[in-house]
Amino acid sequence: MSLDLNTLPTRRDEAWKWTDVRAAAKEQGGLSDVGLPKFTLPEGLTIMEASSDLAIASTPMSRLTSHFSGPVWTVNVPDGFSSDEPLLIEGLNRGHIRIHLILGKGASLSVIEHHASDENRFVNIDMVIDMKEGASLERAIIHDDPESCLRVATTHITAWRGAKINQYVLSFGGDLSRLETRVAVMGKEVEAALNGAYLLGAKRHVDMTSYIDLAVPDCTIRQAVKGVVTDKARGVFQGKFHVRKPAQHTDAEMRHDALMLSDNCEIRSKPELEIYADDVACAHGNTIGQLDENALFYMRQRGIPAGQARALLTEAFVADVFDDLEDETLKDSLLRKIRDWLKETK
Repeated sequence: MSLDLNTLPTRRDEAWKWTDVRAAAKEQGGLSDVGLPKFTLPEGLTIMEASSDLAIASTPMSRLTSHFSGPVWTVNVPDGFSSDEPLLIEGLNRGHIRIHLILGKGASLSVIEHHASDENRFVNIDMVIDMKEGASLERAIIHDDPESCLRVATTHITAWRGAKINQYVLSFGGDLSRLETRVAVMGKEVEAALNGAYLLGAKRHVDMTSYIDLAVPDCTIRQAVKGVVTDKARGVFQGKFHVRKPAQHTDAEMRHDALMLSDNCEIRSKPELEIYADDVACAHGNTIGQLDENALFYMRQRGIPAGQARALLTEAFVADVFDDLEDETLKDSLLRKIRDWLKETK
């Protein structure tokens, strides 16, 4: 069975107006391939290749995975589980893939995902994460595709009472890429921090989209995304907090800040608050600008070459979204990737 391009999102769809998957897919191969991810599991966990009894999500790319993917790769994390070793997910390099993580009550899990593909590939990943009461998740996504890859990765998280989510994303884009996180907050006292950074050069594109649906009181949400775009690259940020009437005492803050380092790059941003509760503290902010010329002049006056000064200022601008990452080894790895990108784009 081949994939009908007419089922793919286009810029006519409001949520996809800056990420036209249908247009990009016309040049791609392997649209109907089945992906084969690779898992490195902490001791005590196992993975099942289950037949699909997972509910089909409402997003268009998620629906496609139900038709074209193979098994649902399911990891069941038992109640109270904890490990110093992360769950490592690799091989996310082609085709349609469905992954289901179930975190039991009080379970704690660290997940590291490497999203990297070959040339001229189509990748469509749908991940569902169910977090039971008191579960804790630290998730890191590293996205580094070649310039010709088309990737959509959609994550649906359901969080029950007292769940804690810390998510960190570092993306270098691709031909067209969209990293989307959707969180349904179903229990009180959920805490979530959804941070990310994108660094784009050449003609690369990345779309970081998030939708946080709050249906209960007393939850805390923080989101900070920073972008650096140069050459003819295109960055997109879309974030929405949907605070329903029962979600009193919500404390939520969203920020997107980006630097444009060339005259030909583009950044599209759309932070949103939709609030129906009347006792909340919700805020959003958005800035797009250039490097501080006064800071550059100050550093030049002290003998720092112009290229090095720009790199230092850019790294400082981006790196703080990873300040709260507890895994110091992983944090150092992310910062090295940022420095390597800055060296290549001088």
